[in-house]
Amino acid sequence: MKLRNALFILFCLLLTACGGNRKKEKIDVNSLMNEGEGSLEISAESMNSIIESIPSPLEIAMVIKQSGVEFNQDILNDQGNAKLYTTDQAKALSIGVYGGDLGYINIYEKAYLTVNYLTTIKGVADDINIGQFFDFSTIKRMASNSEKMDSLIYLSTINFNKMDAFLRSQKRSNLSILMVTGTWTEGLYIATQVFRENNNKEIMEWIGYQKIIVDQLILGLSAYKNDEYFQKLVDDFKSLKNLYDGITISYDYHEPESVEIDGRLVIVDKSTSTVNITEAQVNQIGELVRQIRSRLVENV
Repeated sequence: MKLRNALFILFCLLLTACGGNRKKEKIDVNSLMNEGEGSLEISAESMNSIIESIPSPLEIAMVIKQSGVEFNQDILNDQGNAKLYTTDQAKALSIGVYGGDLGYINIYEKAYLTVNYLTTIKGVADDINIGQFFDFSTIKRMASNSEKMDSLIYLSTINFNKMDAFLRSQKRSNLSILMVTGTWTEGLYIATQVFRENNNKEIMEWIGYQKIIVDQLILGLSAYKNDEYFQKLVDDFKSLKNLYDGITISYDYHEPESVEIDGRLVIVDKSTSTVNITEAQVNQIGELVRQIRSRLVENV
């Protein structure tokens, strides 16, 4: 099923807003992993860059929907699990997980689930004083009108961006990195679960390209690795990195081109990249992500 043009344009704008094209500071993850405990210091600017490098949950949701796979509610994190999250760290990460689910729900236009999951997210967000960014009267009105789904997706994304920006402005980037970690982990989990049922090439390639994000998450989480909760996550993602080390990404650079679109000059990136990944590697990643995700959503 093809998405409407308006939704596609919105999606592109959201990805641009997430900072996907920004230059990133080069940091050697391998040398980081060999450093001693507590020796890493990351500037606020670098932490912001890491957080903004994490892809929107809409990205993989769109790839999945375009593959023709039917929506599967069973792979979502159960709303009842919200009661398991008793610490600020677990709450922040669960907001991210539910946010990943929300991206999947919204792309498939399941309005009734959108309201339910946003209600759960707001409840957890209130506990860490970031629930004020939800306007439920507007959300419910949009959810009741299928023609407003594009606006609802936009509003949901803006709410998450505001929560993230607020946390960082309050020097609570530790919770912000947990939110984006939860979102990304849930997106990768959903992608690998869908791939088990439908060996779609685009999904497999998306999973392969997440090699870059694993490195970024290790950097961000390691800034707080003296905290036991973060150290467990760092250990989990180091294991995931070991699997991704067997995957290669090659780049073919081409000079960008300037083209006119609707009277505006647009720079088009002509460079291409290729990910080399096998079905066996996807299955290995999927099993490890399932284990990591299970521990996180069950808060054990």
